[in-house]
Formats: sequence, structure tokens, C-alpha cells
Amino acid sequence: METTSLESPIATLRRQPRVFLAEDDPEMRAFAYWTLREEGYDVVEAADGPQMLARMHAVFAGSIASPDVIVTDLRMPGCSGLGVLAVIRRAGLKTPVILMTAFGDKALHTRARELGATRVLDKPFDADHLREAVSDAHWSLFAEGFTSHEIDEVPT
Repeated sequence: METTSLESPIATLRRQPRVFLAEDDPEMRAFAYWTLREEGYDVVEAADGPQMLARMHAVFAGSIASPDVIVTDLRMPGCSGLGVLAVIRRAGLKTPVILMTAFGDKALHTRARELGATRVLDKPFDADHLREAVSDAHWSLFAEGFTSHEIDEVPT
């Protein structure tokens, strides 16, 4: 059974949106972190694929809250962004995953989409592109996750 997250959509709206960010380049990670923090996201960082997998296993175990969106570099030491994506999908989560890469070609974009990536951002990209990608991914949760009676309960 696939699930979007471990919370209801209403509970998700009542808290700060959470993004898990995996990027091995410290400057790029800082850029993405601060861009998303300035937009009001709660950002949980990982310096590489294994750290991101450790955070995801903690989510699966229930020891930390699940992310609303995952942003991960494609090429990282220990585990690629595609590997992270595969683990998430095998666990049954439909959490939106955005891949970042400096090595994006048409074949990679196609492969990423086949594995369930929400979007692939080709580096370099500006802060506006990152904000738009994460916002679109975050709000896509609600298009799938709400029932009609829950939409009437959305806080304004």
C-alpha cells in the first residue's frame, strides 16, 4: 500500500512544511538550505546518500517525522539520489522527490521520472527555480491527499 506520508493532510497543513535535503557539496547545500528556510520550510540536512538513508530509516521506524518533500543531489558518495529515490518508493511512500544534477541529460530525466521523481533540476539553477519546484511538489501532496470533506476543514 502506498502512502504519501505518515500524517494526514490536515495535520501537515498545521505545521511548518518539512524538507529533507541531501547534497554533498557544502556550498550548494548551504544555498539550498537557506533558500528553503527563507521560504518557511523546516529543512533537515544530509551531507550524502547514506546520511539521507539513515534519516529515512528513522522515519520508517517512527523516531522522526516524515518529510513533505525530499530534495537530493543525484551524484553523492555512498548512495546516489536515484538510490535514495528507490528506497523511498520501495517503502511505499509517495513523498515528492526532487533530484538535482550537474549531469542531466534527456536519458537521466526519463529514468528519474520512471523511478518516480517529481522533478529534476539541472545545475546551476537559481533560488526561484528551487523555491518553485519545492512549492509545487509540496502542494501536489494535497491534490492527492485530501478527501472532499477535508478540503472544507483546511485552516485559513
